[in-house]
Amino acid sequence: MHMPSHPILRAVAWLSGAILVTGCSSSDSRARDALGDYQAATAANNLPAARQALLQLVRAKDDVSDYWAELGKVQAAMGSYSDAYYAFTRAYELNRSDPGLVRALTELALRSGDLTQAQARAADLEILSPNDPWIKLVRGWSAFAELRYDDALSISDSMLATMPFDPSATALKARALSALQRDDEAIDLLNKQIQAQPTDAGSTALLAKMYYRRSDWAKSAQLAQRAGSLTPADTQNDLLLIETAFRSGNAELGRSASLELLGPNADPTTIASVIDLWADYWPSPQRIAEIRRLASTAAGPERRLLYAGYLNRFGSPADAMRVAAPMATLPVKADSAEANAIAGDALSRAGQAAAAKGRYDAVLAFDPGNATALRGRAELELRTGNPAAALVDAQKLVTVLPNSADDRLLLARAFAANKNSEWAERTLWTAFHDIRANSHVLAALRSAKKGNAEALAQIDAEFARQRDNRLNREFL
Repeated sequence: MHMPSHPILRAVAWLSGAILVTGCSSSDSRARDALGDYQAATAANNLPAARQALLQLVRAKDDVSDYWAELGKVQAAMGSYSDAYYAFTRAYELNRSDPGLVRALTELALRSGDLTQAQARAADLEILSPNDPWIKLVRGWSAFAELRYDDALSISDSMLATMPFDPSATALKARALSALQRDDEAIDLLNKQIQAQPTDAGSTALLAKMYYRRSDWAKSAQLAQRAGSLTPADTQNDLLLIETAFRSGNAELGRSASLELLGPNADPTTIASVIDLWADYWPSPQRIAEIRRLASTAAGPERRLLYAGYLNRFGSPADAMRVAAPMATLPVKADSAEANAIAGDALSRAGQAAAAKGRYDAVLAFDPGNATALRGRAELELRTGNPAAALVDAQKLVTVLPNSADDRLLLARAFAANKNSEWAERTLWTAFHDIRANSHVLAALRSAKKGNAEALAQIDAEFARQRDNRLNREFL
């Protein structure tokens, strides 16, 4: 992503002068320290540390446009487009004469999928810089969003006629070609683009996704790895690399790419995304050893318990209990509820049904919406022949986590165990439409329709459309 250049050193000089004139106020001192931290982080190419330093900087001095713009650039480089948009908005509020800031806001709006906001920003940009190419680009993406793919293609061609190999225009053309079912042309275009512009991370990442759609895992992994070297803080690209590496048979690449994301302070959502990929595509027992090690070094109980839950899921309840037991104190309280739920799951998987149910009951008496306990108790009830109770817990679980594909599948199993095949199938269809392009739901629905060739063809066609829509709803 190409952000405008904002010379933060100009602001450094301003701050230094202010300190000399006014003396060292508290805010000036904090700002000076934050600037020093930022410069050190930049020298070390440490984007997370740079972001943290800039956050401290704008807290100390929130009226300097250059500081906010620099924060916006770092946030964008890390893929945090909504945060970047806010930072650039603050910069623009402080300096409305800079077309570069409006251009950045226009690009970020497109990257976030907010076409209405992009159109509004493009109108502002047209006042400040009438010939800016981003005005035409927004018109092209507007045509794309309105399914006028031929118009989008025409606009991209007109832009490329005057700006050959422009990354943004190339992305628009590739998406338009793909939407017109001309994937071979789109792939050829992107291959030529990255040959001519080897640092075009966007085209590289888009090409990786197109090969992914073709199930060419090796090429997709190769391109995702290349895109990752260009944008090292793009978590979505990293997840694509992990999946395609495992699916191509390159387990070592998948493992090493995973561990890059799983530091002691990794975001819990990222941890879950990575280990879910392990569950689907890395059956090696090595994953248990890795999770055991990661749990031992994870910062804070939330991350340790998350790893403990996966140890249960991967068939190592003794390891899960060792992680959770120190935190699973009784009686159940707010800070011990999740640990007790995981301990209950470990007991259940170890064959101690009565002890597990007692632990689940205690957690749910304190917190009726604890998803881990609801899921574990429903699974236990299915195994011990109490499908009616399992159905009640599974229904509650889906209200707590409506976007969890695995929990929708548990609900379908509960309906089936209660000999209600109609509602079991209805649950699968609802999940198929609510949680789009999910391979687990697809597999369950195909199994339910086994032998019905016409229904299977319809399901596969709809799934293909869902995957295409997921690709095409991203503008850039």
